[in-house]
Parts: sequence; structure tokens; C-alpha cells
Amino acid sequence: MKIAVYAISKNEEAFVERFCQSAADADYIIIADTGSTDETVRLARDQGASVYPICIAPWRFDHARNAALALVPSDADICIALDLDEVMMPGWRAEIEKTWTSEATRMRYQFDWSEGVLFQGNKVHKRQGYFWRHPCHEALEIDRRLTETFCVSDMTLITHLPDPTKPRGQYLDLLRLSHAEDPACPRTAFFLAREFTYHSLWDEAVKALEDFLAMPDTWVLERCWAQRLLGKAHHKLGREEEARSWYLRSVGEAPWSREPWADLAAFAYDLKDWEACYFAAKSGLAVKNKSNTYVDRPDLWGYSLYDTAALAAYHLGLHAEAVSLGAQALELAPDEERLANNLEFYKEKAL
Repeated sequence: MKIAVYAISKNEEAFVERFCQSAADADYIIIADTGSTDETVRLARDQGASVYPICIAPWRFDHARNAALALVPSDADICIALDLDEVMMPGWRAEIEKTWTSEATRMRYQFDWSEGVLFQGNKVHKRQGYFWRHPCHEALEIDRRLTETFCVSDMTLITHLPDPTKPRGQYLDLLRLSHAEDPACPRTAFFLAREFTYHSLWDEAVKALEDFLAMPDTWVLERCWAQRLLGKAHHKLGREEEARSWYLRSVGEAPWSREPWADLAAFAYDLKDWEACYFAAKSGLAVKNKSNTYVDRPDLWGYSLYDTAALAAYHLGLHAEAVSLGAQALELAPDEERLANNLEFYKEKAL
């Protein structure tokens, strides 16, 4: 069995050595460089990677990844698509060799996105029959003439170590293009609508989110997220009743996840609706399991919901409850001075 790791790069000198060292057990490390002006290419070659310059203009991620995949030698059996800010975990090759079957065309495994977000990845695939589609948030797809068969591992094979300085300014135009090319794709429709909110384009976001929700075969957690974003958009536009309605709908869509409860609590906090804030925050805390998907918010499994619930409890005159919740918040973030000060304040009021 021959395994190839392939990636695209541009000015990744801070990450390329770590990337190559983590993938050292691969038979091939293929990097398609899209115009680096730093030391990325030299450092990668020093680590034994095969680096090829490519030009993708106008830029789109799927064409770049397809160019990288085309550079993988034809005798490779399995390919692993990575970004330069991702690393393979120790023991990854032995796990693939143990899990892969003769019928398999693709593998599911655990992917550590960072900050406590862990979900199922699927970018390990057979050399033949796969291609990338969509200009942005590109997806790996199989040729329709073939049958896709998954093998599954519970091991965390890949970890993401994100670069917070990477710009995302090009995403909006690429997502507009992606949606124009495939207007019936719910995944692309959702990502475009979400991107509008990142740019505070609230009116465009409202229309795009409503269009997404009208589509068939949408995923429940993305529907819930879209409803929460509609709540946020209407709140930003000063339409509080519409906002409240959407936040409540998001809770009804996925009451078993913390995210809609947290967003409802934050909305109620802004309005100083302390009863709603307290109820929503406590309901979120009653959810004990993550969805283990990319929609999980890491902060909701720290102190934030305890802090929100404590503040609401104080405003409702529930001083003993505020002390209890405030203490739990501080236990989860003992270095947060504000939480310590709040707890002392709650204790004084409880006397």
C-alpha cells in the first residue's frame, strides 16, 4: 500500500516543516505551491517533499486542490488531503493500514479542529475517482460512475493548528461564485449566508438565510445555526420581535444542543430580559453532550454560560443561585479577574 499526502501552499514557512515531519511516514508528500515569496518551497524540499509551482487564475480553491491531486503519482493507492496548518498524528499510517479494506474508497476518522472541537473527517480517499468541487469551502466528491464505500476509524488522525492571521477576505466573492455555479446546493447556500453575517451585510444575510431555510434536505444543525443568525441579523437591524421569534425557533429546531440556548440567552441579556436570560442559560447548561460536529462552540463548554446564568440570577434577586453559578464559572476560569470580582459581589449581596 502506497500513501500520498497532498496539499496546496502559499507563504507557509511557519508551518511547512511541522507539516512535513508529521507526514514523514507517507510514501509521497506532494505540495502544489501557488506562488510563495517566502521560504516555503525551500523548507519543504529540505524536508523531502516534492514541490511543484502551479498557477490558478482567477483563484479558486477547488482548481488548486485538483491540480495538487493530479500531481500525485499514479501508483499511490491512498491519498490524504491536508492544509499546511494541519498535522498527521503519531500512528496515523498504521491506523490507515489496519482500517482500510479492499472495498474502501474513502475513510472517516476523528478530526481535531482545535479548541476542543472534534468531529468526523473524510479527506482520506482512494487515488482514482475523486475530485474537488466548489470555489470556496471546497468539497471532495466521487465520480458519479463509481460507488463510494467508507471505512471508519475512531482514531484522531489529523489535528488542525490554525493560523489566526490568515485573511478570509476573498471568501465572500468566492462563495458568491460557488452559489451562482450551484444554486441548488444547500451547503454552499448556508456558507454564503453565514459569510454575509461575518461582513455585517445584514439585509443580504436575511434574504440568503431565508432562502437556505426554504431549501429541501438541509441539515438540522445548519438549519438551527441559520435561525440563530437570522435572530442576530434582525437584532442588528433593530427588529427585536423578529429576532426573538427566530431565536425561539432555533431552540425548537435543536433543543438538545447548547448553541441555540446560548444565543437566546445573549439576546435576552442585551434586552435585559433577565427571566428569559436565566431560563435560556440554565437550559443550555442542562445539555451535557456536544454534537461532535463542526458547529460546536468551544466557549460554551467553559465558563460563559455559568457566567451569564449567574448575572441573570443576580438581577432576579436569586443571590444564593448567583453565588453558586458564579463559583462554577470561576472554577472553570480561575484567572479571570472579572469572574472573581463578580463572585465576591454576589456573596456580599447574599448576606
